[in-house]
This record gives sequence, structure tokens and C-alpha cells, in this order.
Amino acid sequence: MAKKKKKEWNFGDVFLVPLKNGKYGTGQILDLQMPNVVRVALFDEVVNSLEEFNIGQSCSMSNLISLVASSREQLDYDVWQLMGNKRIEVPKKDFRNEEFKRKNWIGAEHYDAALLEDFLNSFYALLPWDDWFNPNFLDGFLVDISKKPTNLIYKKAIK
Repeated sequence: MAKKKKKEWNFGDVFLVPLKNGKYGTGQILDLQMPNVVRVALFDEVVNSLEEFNIGQSCSMSNLISLVASSREQLDYDVWQLMGNKRIEVPKKDFRNEEFKRKNWIGAEHYDAALLEDFLNSFYALLPWDDWFNPNFLDGFLVDISKKPTNLIYKKAIK
């Protein structure tokens, strides 16, 4: 079995995350937090196909739903499809974990890339939002609770 070659990517690169319905969620690489952790922005922008993608209409700050630090393997191995580069509009002070930078990232949180995929699939009501030990776990991925969709699916009844 041939070893897969790592994909080169840069800050500002826009990527598409495959969703369970065959469509794609949109994200942008902000920077490298640590050698294996990348900070990204996720947007409420669904793309029906790779051919339909328009970088000029992507990564609108009004559609920003999440700022999160993630493991980088989905980018390194082209699971999240790179679509081009665009100027980063998210202010550096708003990047996830920025307050921990001067402390060598002690206290910073980051997640496995698969959790970001679960977040996007749950955001688009393709997976249950509350399928975690803490049923409000995914709320913590949102930049603001007002970004939480009203059409989510739940495993447990809402009280």
C-alpha cells in the first residue's frame, strides 16, 4: 500500500467539508496553533457540488458560525477539499484560543477533525445535535448561541 503524500495548504485557504447528504460545508484555514493543530473558521454556507463552488461568494463574515482549533489530518490528506485562497476577514483577536498564545497554549482547547464534521452535519440537521454525554456540547462550537439553527434534530425530547 502506497503512503499518501501530505497536501500543502496555506493560511486563508478555503476548504469544503463533505456532509452526509453529499453536499459540502465551508471553512477557512486561519493559522497553525501548534504543529498538529490548525485554527479554522466554519461558515453557514452549503455547496451542492465541487463544480458549483464560487470562492468569491464564500466565507462571508455574516455567515460565520464557528471558530475552532482542530487536528489537521483532514487538510493534510485532502479529506477536506482545498478550493483556493481568500483574504482572512476574522480579526486575529477573535481566533480560538488566542488568549492562551502567550502561555505556550496551556489551557487551549482543540478537537479532532471528525468532531468538526459531526458539528457541521448536526448544524444542518443530518445528525442529532444532542448525541453527546453533555447534550449541549455542540453549543460550545458556535461563535454565538444566536447562530444555533431552529430546525435541529434531537435524540432526546427537549424539555
